[in-house]
Amino acid sequence: MKIIATRRKIFFAFIALMISFSVLFLPTNKAFAATTYKMTTTADVNIRTTDNTKGKIIGLYKKGTTVTFTAKTKNNWYKTTYKGKVGYVSGKCVTTYKAPVATTQSFAALNNEAKKHIGKRYKMGATGPSCFDCSGYTQYVYSKGIKKSIPRTAKQQYASAKKIKASELKNGDLIFFNYGKGIAHVGIYVGNGKMLNAQNNGVKYDTIKSGYWKKYIAGYGRVTNLK
Repeated sequence: MKIIATRRKIFFAFIALMISFSVLFLPTNKAFAATTYKMTTTADVNIRTTDNTKGKIIGLYKKGTTVTFTAKTKNNWYKTTYKGKVGYVSGKCVTTYKAPVATTQSFAALNNEAKKHIGKRYKMGATGPSCFDCSGYTQYVYSKGIKKSIPRTAKQQYASAKKIKASELKNGDLIFFNYGKGIAHVGIYVGNGKMLNAQNNGVKYDTIKSGYWKKYIAGYGRVTNLK
């Protein structure tokens, strides 16, 4: 009986020992986040099968493409997956991604800038801030008010803008005028049938619902969606 009891003790001790070892080596739920690299290509760059120029080319990222790479090799190449295949891109052709700077795309911001210049004199070819011509004024206001770049001349601004109907006109849209020889004047619509523009009498409000300006309206354009 003593022998049986001893054997039982040995057996249970062995079982306990095995359980202890199994607990030590069981997988845990603790996850370790892999390092990733969000980069933007600085040139057209080949994607290769190995992390050197001897690797076979399997694709290409155009300049300005943003890619999240899953690893970086010792010789400065970045690992990616391209069309289901593992590939590598040279670190010489990428730079750390920078998120675009947020801008205040609101009519209030645009209008505040536009009103600052009321009363300033008109001068052909002037782009501000002491004096303006018509398109120099709209370009300056958009740039300073909401950091939106638009072309220099009224004709160019008309060509680049999204054409809209009179019924679609919103505050901040551009109004274009033609005196008979093509687009020659531009103003900023500010609501209630009025625009702010730089004309012969300087920067001022003018109505577009009637009178002189109404008969020369050539069209309306939107260069950005303002809130």
